[in-house]
Amino acid sequence: MLALQVFPPAFGLKSPSPFSLKAIALMQMSGLDYKIEPGDPRKTPKKKLPVLIDGEKHIPDSTHILVHLKKAHGFDPDIGLNAEQLAIAEAFRRMMEEHLYWILVYSRWIENGDIVREAFFSMVPALMRKFVFSMVAKQVKSALYGQGMGRHTAAEVYAFGAADLQAIANYFGDKQYFFGETPTSIDATLYGSLSNIIDPQLDTPLKQAALSHDNLVAFKQRFAERFEMKDA
Repeated sequence: MLALQVFPPAFGLKSPSPFSLKAIALMQMSGLDYKIEPGDPRKTPKKKLPVLIDGEKHIPDSTHILVHLKKAHGFDPDIGLNAEQLAIAEAFRRMMEEHLYWILVYSRWIENGDIVREAFFSMVPALMRKFVFSMVAKQVKSALYGQGMGRHTAAEVYAFGAADLQAIANYFGDKQYFFGETPTSIDATLYGSLSNIIDPQLDTPLKQAALSHDNLVAFKQRFAERFEMKDA
């Protein structure tokens, strides 16, 4: 059986990581027999999650997992897309995973650190929890600064996020899924992002921006129901 290692449930999500949730969504879409396991990024090939274990093979990264599912198991959710659609999907994927993602990180670790500490580090003894969290938060802040998002004001960061979500909503329109009636891999990416923005009990400007788009909210619910994504 395939095993998918992800960050364990938190915030009422199967995984509080857009990338892990995307990988779970892809596995659900594939119909393959698999199990979800809590992973430790310190022990993975690239020190990140998710990782798919297929026999002796360990496949890190949600995008590489999709490539493996196509080659090794014949699951290709994008088989019906033409070259233009594939290009559009790639551009939106990169926007969600390399730009919108960092705004989500900012909204959690910089704006809601106390809540994140209790959600992600509850297994750490209380006396050590603040110390451990502060060490990790310092690394996150450094990563945000290096990526560039951490150099902006909060208002500027959230304006970037609102613009990203507006662009997604404008392209999505009144379709059932990103490219029409059939879900593709970009829908798994979009679900992973939207669920992580909307579903946690964190009232952030990024969440409010997402909730302002009825078509994105409806898509998130539709996808969750179709692929049974709600049981954390």
